[in-house]
Amino acid sequence: MTEKEIAYLLSNTESFMNHVYWVQQLFPVQPSKDHCGVAINFNDINERRYDFLSELQKTVTSWVYSKAVRNKIFRERLLESGDDLGNAAEHLSFLARRKFRKGYPQGQFGELLLFNFLQYFFKSPPLLRKMPITTSDSFERFGADAIHYLMKGKENILILGESKCYKSDYKFASAFEESITSIAKSFIELDSELDLYTYDDFIDESLQDVAKKYKSGRLQNIRFELVCLVAYNETRTLDQKSEEQIKRDILSIIEERCRKIDNKLYDRLSSGVLDRMNYILFPVWNLDSLLESFDSGR
Repeated sequence: MTEKEIAYLLSNTESFMNHVYWVQQLFPVQPSKDHCGVAINFNDINERRYDFLSELQKTVTSWVYSKAVRNKIFRERLLESGDDLGNAAEHLSFLARRKFRKGYPQGQFGELLLFNFLQYFFKSPPLLRKMPITTSDSFERFGADAIHYLMKGKENILILGESKCYKSDYKFASAFEESITSIAKSFIELDSELDLYTYDDFIDESLQDVAKKYKSGRLQNIRFELVCLVAYNETRTLDQKSEEQIKRDILSIIEERCRKIDNKLYDRLSSGVLDRMNYILFPVWNLDSLLESFDSGR
């Protein structure tokens, strides 16, 4: 495949990311390189919470179905409904929403965020779609929360993603520790995971050849990147005097949380694995209520 063909597989994330405040910079974590700090965006002193959630929910269909499958379902329904565009669009959305399990918002919220962030920050479409596996009784769920693919020059980049979403107070350190421990384990298990899914519909049909070449040892110039998304309930009060002040405070809070991480945690990882770690750190205020709204579809 070409880089242009890979880019075509990306779903639209711009509308959602318009309601995300984000920076890429050095944080006091290891490895020492630019990582992402994100938060629900503010316009002046107004948190764009409703629009953030609304736009996130509109990405569900793209999370569940590849572009080719979405088009197929839409065209078939359009034919059945006598070219009723609204009916076809609602049918596609209805099928995607049925994949969600009510009452389990934390994991699905975090994985949907990860799906969007990996595409936006890394320009990488999903190689393996985990949402259908989550709702399938025929497959045991294990391994990374997301596996995406990127072609960059001559490099074939496989991106493994892990999402941890903690709604309890004061759980940033726990979520961070669990996230990097889990992604390191998923990296070790990658080959057996792809062995299970390569010849099933969970691999994006446009990238089946990539997965098969990797499994057979024919994919060359491979590089792995490991991405940890840590979403947690933040309890420090923001001084809401201006948009600039709020965003400075958000960054200060993320930096403070990072400084409290025990450096011994990084010693559990080999230097090679640690070097490939990329963090997306996401403080959320009143995460409980946000997850309730997400679960109810509001």
